[in-house]
Amino acid sequence: MLLDLDDDRILDHLETYIAKLRLPTDHLWVTSRRATYNEWVGRKVGGSIGGAYVYHPGRGKHLILINLRRIDLSRPKSLEIVVCEELLHMRHRIDGDRRRHARHGYDRIAVQVSELTGATMDDVRSCVKPVARRAPKYVYACPRCRMEVPRSRTGVWSCGRC
Repeated sequence: MLLDLDDDRILDHLETYIAKLRLPTDHLWVTSRRATYNEWVGRKVGGSIGGAYVYHPGRGKHLILINLRRIDLSRPKSLEIVVCEELLHMRHRIDGDRRRHARHGYDRIAVQVSELTGATMDDVRSCVKPVARRAPKYVYACPRCRMEVPRSRTGVWSCGRC
């Protein structure tokens, strides 16, 4: 197991759920740094995710990211929930189940995480900080009907009706 962690609490949760889920650790790499995970995976991952799991067939490794910046650490079980969820994805992959989330926080994986951690479904759904959306920079008016269209980029726009 290769670890690149910024917080010792992650290691405690990893040990707990690796034992509960009976996971092998010889091909497991875990990091809490997005840049390191990007190198391992070979592409950039979004900054709004709380955690990520992927099996990399070229390396023959299970790669896990625990993104501490996005996890709401003010909630008592949030870090534990994210670690458990990513390890549960690994368990499913090893068992041959390659289905992903149907609707994050409302699917079978969320139910399993809730059962394993003892957290409520509300805790599972709110363990990651909400994404802050930027306000649109520009507001255009449709040239024909004058309907206002908020945009983030400059250009010539019209509404869908015209």
